[in-house]
Amino acid sequence: MKANKWYFGLFIILITGGLIRLINLDKSGGLWYDEITIYSIASAKGFWGMLNVDSHRFLLFPLYYIIYHLWLIIFGNSDIAIRFMSCFFDIASLVCTFFVGKELAKNCVCEENKTGLIYMGLYGINSLTIYYAQEAKFYSLSLLFVNLIVLFWLKYIKNQSTKHFTLFYFANLALILAYTSQCLFVMLLYIATIIYFLKSKIKLPVKQVIIFPSVFIPVIIFALIIPQYFSGNFDAVSVDLSFILLIIQNFFSPVLNSLQNNINNYGSIFIANIFKMPFLIFVLFPITYMLYSLFKSLKKKSASNYLLIVGLSYIFIHLLLTYTTNYNVLVRYCIPVLPVFLMVCSTGISRQKKLTAFFIYILVCLIVLISPYSATKIARPDGYKQLGELLKNNNIPQSADFILPIRTNLLDKYYYIDGNRYSLYTLNNEDFQTTYLTENEINDLKSNKYNAYKRYFQSNNISKAFENLVCENFVKNKIIVLITDKTISMYNDEQLKIIAGSNKYENFPLQFLRLSKLNNDLVSVLKKHSKQTDIIENNSWAIYVFNN
Repeated sequence: MKANKWYFGLFIILITGGLIRLINLDKSGGLWYDEITIYSIASAKGFWGMLNVDSHRFLLFPLYYIIYHLWLIIFGNSDIAIRFMSCFFDIASLVCTFFVGKELAKNCVCEENKTGLIYMGLYGINSLTIYYAQEAKFYSLSLLFVNLIVLFWLKYIKNQSTKHFTLFYFANLALILAYTSQCLFVMLLYIATIIYFLKSKIKLPVKQVIIFPSVFIPVIIFALIIPQYFSGNFDAVSVDLSFILLIIQNFFSPVLNSLQNNINNYGSIFIANIFKMPFLIFVLFPITYMLYSLFKSLKKKSASNYLLIVGLSYIFIHLLLTYTTNYNVLVRYCIPVLPVFLMVCSTGISRQKKLTAFFIYILVCLIVLISPYSATKIARPDGYKQLGELLKNNNIPQSADFILPIRTNLLDKYYYIDGNRYSLYTLNNEDFQTTYLTENEINDLKSNKYNAYKRYFQSNNISKAFENLVCENFVKNKIIVLITDKTISMYNDEQLKIIAGSNKYENFPLQFLRLSKLNNDLVSVLKKHSKQTDIIENNSWAIYVFNN
């Protein structure tokens, strides 16, 4: 009877967690920029088509594309089929959590089934895992691999068997090839494993310790073959130390924030709300309870201590890189260690004499999940499906020349362009830069990009050289359609002047400032040399139609 009780609990959590992830899975706006960019790569023909350098500049997960490509072949490319892929992987991860919790309990001297169900419950109603279970991106698959890695790691450190080492090895390899920047997580866990063996006075399995770093060999070879593949552009990211509060809130409370970009000075917003009852109940209580559970999880020689150190080190290194390099961290970049914190919390909760606070925590999370603030109802930026419908409904000819915001193939899923395709982003290239930045400013780009662009953002003038290049590159067809993504090019010239002249100038992501200015100047040049016949707008898109 007791076993049946645990299985009943597992069934209830699985059904509840699964159903929540299916609510509102079909987003009316279609795939937004990140999602449609990944789709355009995964749907490319042939393996090398998916590994094209130009398509991949900001994306770091080759195995994910291959899995995605196979999914499209089997299930088709409807939006709901694509989003269901993430949902499927996250439900698989939810099943895995029960076994991870049980295995962790063995090491931490907790009740096995109880800890397994607690971790499963925490994962099942976690708003951040639910949000990304409905996004056509790689996070849910990565979380599945992380759970498998920890499961096999716990089994391996218990008996050092070849079987469990092999499973542990290949789970790590899969994570690296699916989401390559997780080399950091793999390396931290590898170091923690060696320390665990040494501290526990277990004979160090030297052979396996030497073999394990070979998981990095495919990535090294890949980087040598396509050196530009592992690059990134962090000009669109804004970050300050209040990022720590955002991480804590999004990891542990059901109320999510900063899912596209960080909020600067979030500490002041947090403090301003701290005595408001909804904030106390739905943000402060969940955070406090989960931090207390982390504290309760600490026990001498416990594997949960090592997992907690891995999670904290992971976030610390991201912050360190943010303040010492060109890298900038977002909350979603730290998602791979979210399961680590949740599983550690589960051991702390399992040790508590009464579970009243835990059930209140679950209730609070469920209340938010059925409210208008649910992770299933949070709006993404308007997607390319909405843009395609705008073009079709306003009879914009497919034979026109189109100037698109960044990549030129992102609209193909919803609206195929027969004419020439250009990109606003080409205005960033060297030929154009010399027409709006001075030689000294171009040299400054390597050391201080904000300083290099400051004069340009405050300038009213459009150079003749820039004007000529625009005409040579874009004014070629009788009909020109410029599509402006307002979530990227969001500032008018007056706003740019104010921002560039303020003491908070460098708090604004440079990418949005630069593309706003370039878009504004491009519109001005096109208006001067062509007749504007139409402008179609909604909250996220502006479509300018010009005739020559």
